[in-house]
Amino acid sequence: MSEDKMLNSINEIVVSNPTGGELSFEKITDAKFESMNLYKEVFVSDLSLMAGNVAQTGLQIANQGMTLAQIAKQAPNGLFTATTNPANLSKFANGTTSTMLRDESGRIVQHAGFADVGLSTAVNPAIILSAGMQAMSAISGTYYLHKINAQIMDMDAKLEELINIHHDTNIGRLIAARKGLSEIANREFVDTTDLAAIRSYKKTADEIHEESITRLKRQGSEERKLSDIDFIIAFEANKLSLFAELIEIGIRMKIEGQIEIINGLRMQLKQNYANSFYNKFDLEVEKIYSIIQQQSSDEFVDKKDKLEKSLNELADIRNFTGWGKIKQGYNMAVAAKTIFDGNKVKKKVELENENLSKLKNDMRKRKENDIIKIIDEVVELPYKEAEILYIPSENNKHRVFVRMEDEG
Repeated sequence: MSEDKMLNSINEIVVSNPTGGELSFEKITDAKFESMNLYKEVFVSDLSLMAGNVAQTGLQIANQGMTLAQIAKQAPNGLFTATTNPANLSKFANGTTSTMLRDESGRIVQHAGFADVGLSTAVNPAIILSAGMQAMSAISGTYYLHKINAQIMDMDAKLEELINIHHDTNIGRLIAARKGLSEIANREFVDTTDLAAIRSYKKTADEIHEESITRLKRQGSEERKLSDIDFIIAFEANKLSLFAELIEIGIRMKIEGQIEIINGLRMQLKQNYANSFYNKFDLEVEKIYSIIQQQSSDEFVDKKDKLEKSLNELADIRNFTGWGKIKQGYNMAVAAKTIFDGNKVKKKVELENENLSKLKNDMRKRKENDIIKIIDEVVELPYKEAEILYIPSENNKHRVFVRMEDEG
């Protein structure tokens, strides 16, 4: 059977790797061509093909999307599709592969190396799947980087507002870090120097967060009024640190061979969010406030005890002449002073509670656009299934298309 006739007769291409992983490409039927989903073609440079890997510079993704019907017109030997995820496709990125070809009845037409479907033996067969994998990761990474960047851009207004009412070097450093992260998130091509920069910006945010928390704890132990600004700086710094982790994952999705690292980072991000000051600010603020509140409460109890003692001493005095009269006057003055001090401490406790409630409400508003939704989406990216199209050809011009990311 000629290669042309063989390609037209097959209904399924099952690609296998030595470790037992399989990916099944099924021929698309005419009924599915009515779908209006858009796909972009993946182009791989000859240098990348010969080298057996897909570098960023060797991978290009078409600017314009095409429908299945449009692509099918360019696929004389049939158009095949598989739904998979980057983590699964990474199994095929290196090493050899083999294929099983089945016709419409399910009968095996041929069981051979991938090269027998038309791919030159000088090229690593898995490069086609590797290109599709990286394209899927790059498209998803770019899409979520844009979403992340849109959220961190909103931080600027909040930070500028803070610096207007409280000029602080740390606020300026946070603004600079925010802008640096945004610039990296918008880059088309990235490399390891960008990853180092992201880690540096995250370190800056973490240092500012810790500095603010330490200052607040010290203020509490010294019975000073807690600074709401320090709470907010700690909150915004911690949020920026989480954004830095998100951006690192998005950037790594645009670089080949990062799936295992991404898997570690996504689990770390989920845990860091769960334990973060940003997420648990209610408890963390109360914890710090409790230091000074306990001191105020102890002081109030002490004043109350002194008042009761003064009143008891007044009640014990029976002789209102001479020394008894003098002592009564003294005890009355002490009681009055104790009442005044007690009311003052009581007012202080009430004011602290009001400030705590106001601060928590303010920070709750700052968290209205919580980043947990985008964190959940990003940590699932390595296992987010997407559609990949494959056009086999007898002239060594194999073509791969990937589904465009939905905008919704």
